[in-house]
Amino acid sequence: MKTLYRYLLRQVLAGTLGATGVLVFVLVTANFLRDGIELLNNREVSLWVVLQLIGYLVPFVLTFALPWGLLVAVLLVFGRLAQNRELLALHANGISLASIVAPILWMALALSFFSFWINAFLGPRSRHAFKELFADTIISHPICLFQSQRAVDQFQGFRIFVGGRRDTELQDVHLWQIDEGYRPVRCVRARKAQILQDLKHHRLVLTLYKARQEERTGWGPNAEVQETSGGRADELPLEISLIPLIERMGTPRSTGGSTLAEIAKDLLDRSSILHRSNPTPVLTEIQKRLAFSFSCFTFALVGIPIALWTRRGETSLNLALSLAIVLAYYLVILAGDALKARTTLFPELIVWFPNFAFQLAGCAFLWKASRL
Repeated sequence: MKTLYRYLLRQVLAGTLGATGVLVFVLVTANFLRDGIELLNNREVSLWVVLQLIGYLVPFVLTFALPWGLLVAVLLVFGRLAQNRELLALHANGISLASIVAPILWMALALSFFSFWINAFLGPRSRHAFKELFADTIISHPICLFQSQRAVDQFQGFRIFVGGRRDTELQDVHLWQIDEGYRPVRCVRARKAQILQDLKHHRLVLTLYKARQEERTGWGPNAEVQETSGGRADELPLEISLIPLIERMGTPRSTGGSTLAEIAKDLLDRSSILHRSNPTPVLTEIQKRLAFSFSCFTFALVGIPIALWTRRGETSLNLALSLAIVLAYYLVILAGDALKARTTLFPELIVWFPNFAFQLAGCAFLWKASRL
């Protein structure tokens, strides 16, 4: 039995590490391309800063990648055992299914405790560190927000589209100045522009060349758009304040960026209780992290009988199966998180439903498989 246990643990652990590594790479790449692609094209941002940002993303995506990686490994290993009829041979030698899967379930439980540490402490800290470093980098290099064929709307009161960029020079610039209702009150088009970063005075100076501007004079049904006198200019300087951007990026730590201990302390703080009208969102966040932590055990418990049922060891099929299981699991938890302001729906209990449902189904399937 020891030889069998060592073999199963080695196979599942190796598969988990491999699948988790691939998933971490994919998820980190997707998150960084979504949030930090601007930094890659900016020569003023050092490679060390980019690597730090990527490193801060790893613990955050590991909360999703680790359970998913374990599920893929379980499907592959037990699907291969069932396909090659090795489980039948073990059963013929008097080894029960419960004895075979026991070490894998214990390993999954140990990974759940490790996942709890990530969800409760490491993940939130790394997420907050990523946001802080990203905000500091953007504030120090606001020019990196300007990218070719992309619109920039991070500056309050402005929306800017850039056709192309080379260092501090922009080509084919379309600038809209908008009011508090997000309605364009001024439109400027220029063949090219030059950016000057005046960080000392918290501003950007945008010098537009060969500029043409228009203003909207009304917002009724018969609103008129007309060119103002002197609406063309060979050189048009424009100042953009960075203060709203700095204030927005300097917002205090959110619940998602706080550790479980910090959330619990804030929840029990008397002054916070007096100012909090609805504690359900905080309670839902706590329960969501606890539920996420048990996903490793849940996926192992439901993955083993599914692998025995499919009897397939192909990677592509098991990846598709794992994707379906993961989507079904996380969609319910995310639905509960989306309802966290609806106290009457008990969202703090909804986030536990996938664990209970999947574990109950896994136990039923295992019991049925052991009877065959």
